[in-house]
Amino acid sequence: MRCGLIAVMGAHAAHAQLRELSTDRPDTTESPYTVDAGHYQIEMEIASWTRDRGRNETAVGQINLKYGLDDLTDLQWITPTYAWADSGSEGWGNTQLRLKRNLWGNDEGNTALAVMPYVELPTGDADFGSERVQGGVIVPFAFSHGEWGFGLQGQLDRAYDNESEAYHWEFMGSATASHPISERCNVFCEVVGIFREGQAGGSDYFFNTGITWLVRDMEQWDAGVRVGLNDEAPDLMPFLGYSRKF
Repeated sequence: MRCGLIAVMGAHAAHAQLRELSTDRPDTTESPYTVDAGHYQIEMEIASWTRDRGRNETAVGQINLKYGLDDLTDLQWITPTYAWADSGSEGWGNTQLRLKRNLWGNDEGNTALAVMPYVELPTGDADFGSERVQGGVIVPFAFSHGEWGFGLQGQLDRAYDNESEAYHWEFMGSATASHPISERCNVFCEVVGIFREGQAGGSDYFFNTGITWLVRDMEQWDAGVRVGLNDEAPDLMPFLGYSRKF
């Protein structure tokens, strides 16, 4: 009994020294905060469903596995989803490797900024992933005012279009706001724009909203919906997610 009590007290002491849980999901705007050195964090999109122009697609199992390299840096491996459409096509998506470096605000202050370069590997099937290596850089910024939390993000990508068989530039900008509705629940609203050059030109606009529920200090569920605001964007994308830090 005594040994068990000591172990529990030690676990609580170590737990208290960790930063509070901060996730890159469920909104599109990433978090500028990194995972504590030597600790792991998983962020999973358990399932999502997309409806676009009368067509339906379901995806399951995408996991972002993070590891804190030091007090300011974490390494992320995003596993591919498995998806299937009512057209009969099914298969895996691509794999991403990302490195997030916090520039300031990881442990104190009302603002935080990070830079996150990434590379996307063509591990997926043609219907659900790119046929070539892609990459880019993500710059998330967060600030708070009272009970409100805000985030802004700019992202520049070198993307490959399977149909035109050519690379092109993409820019994504997003802004999000969140507010607590109880001690452990928050709601968020977000707007997102994606802009493409060349033959893959065009733009997608989204409005996203949802809720996060912190069931324990380092464990969170989330659910919400992404809504397309123009013809190019998918019409409707409800989702369910889960995150935990170890």
